Amino acid sequence: MSPKLQVSSIDSYIDETVSIKVIGYRANEKVIIHATTYDEEQKKFCSYATFIADHEGVVDVSSQKPLEGTYNKADASGLFWSMEHTASKWGDYYEKSSPESVSITLMLKVNGEEKDSVTINRYFYKEGVTKEAVQQNQIKGTLFHPEERGSYPAVIILSGSDGGMQEHAAALLASKGYTVLALAYFGMEGLPENLEEIPLEYFQQATKWLKNHDYANGEVSLIGYSRGGELALLLGATFDDYQCVIAGAPSAYVTPGMKNGIFAPVTSWVFNQEALPALKFKYPLSMIFSTVKNWLIKKPISFSAIWDNTLKKQEKTTEARIPVENIQAPVMFISGGDDQLWPSSRYVKMMENMLDNTKRPYQDRYLYYEKAGHFLAFPYSFVHLPANVVMQVGGGMTMTFGGSKSANAEAAKDSWDKIQEFLAENNRK
Repeated sequence: MSPKLQVSSIDSYIDETVSIKVIGYRANEKVIIHATTYDEEQKKFCSYATFIADHEGVVDVSSQKPLEGTYNKADASGLFWSMEHTASKWGDYYEKSSPESVSITLMLKVNGEEKDSVTINRYFYKEGVTKEAVQQNQIKGTLFHPEERGSYPAVIILSGSDGGMQEHAAALLASKGYTVLALAYFGMEGLPENLEEIPLEYFQQATKWLKNHDYANGEVSLIGYSRGGELALLLGATFDDYQCVIAGAPSAYVTPGMKNGIFAPVTSWVFNQEALPALKFKYPLSMIFSTVKNWLIKKPISFSAIWDNTLKKQEKTTEARIPVENIQAPVMFISGGDDQLWPSSRYVKMMENMLDNTKRPYQDRYLYYEKAGHFLAFPYSFVHLPANVVMQVGGGMTMTFGGSKSANAEAAKDSWDKIQEFLAENNRK
């Protein structure tokens, strides 16, 4: 029998584990499996792993540790999360927000010669889920819901500082039996260009619309990440409208707005036509010098020093703090101990201590992943897509968001299971 790849499923959901085996080799023969995919910006991402076939001439990726490769332990998902952008020394961010399927090509090589290849398709939704564009009054987004008529628990997914919509995440969650709105609030036509002066009433209006949708049961939950996590907590503390709130890598404070993707001294959120107080950045000279130095030597830059200095000056003040104790619903917090964008783990611990001192009748959950960075959970991370650590941000500058591909992938896998459990516990189906 000629050597070939054996894949358990050519077409599968993005969160399903795919079994990859190599059969038809001689015992103890060295084989290499390569994986290749492209993101939405057509950046090429690749990985590889070298194995020794067992006594039956078989390689099982899920149970065998690679001799060498882009990952170094037995892991059925290793070839996916370890993929790197091939055109960058430090790697780059894998761009994905549309609900279209991802194609990944697996190639088998022996002694440099290609022996077999298989292309698999990973889906966020298939038949049975309906996609609808939403342009209701000023509300803009994309709605996904089960095709079968019914009343389903509803979820709003909030994007972070990149703006736009997380349609891929909304589609996947809808395939689990939810009506999900990927809500845009800036960075799209007809909406503010920047994360600046965004009225909280916009989200209240979107929530009321979703509650009354024909495919919703009147219950709405929130999922937000990074700036979206900050926003989810802020909305939960302001409006008594939500079944539960999930905040990934959130801030415990209102953060200033952004201009062209960069933090700026502008107002981020407005309520009742009044700007909400925000932290005031303090840039230490050491951080400025370090940033310039790293930029010159092309080394990834961390923003963590900004927060250390800023919080040292303002941590005891309450003006910009998000009053999470006012959230009338269970909250799940997710954070990484090596977050290099901002100190989300420190923020979550602070909020945990705050909530522990109140007599809340809710079962809050706290997920801490000590070795993970900023991009460690749904809706921004999936274990079967390239894990994100760094990002090329223009001008020859590279930002690090912390963690490692391995640690971020482990967190993404574990937290996705727990997110689904949390939603199921706190919603009627």
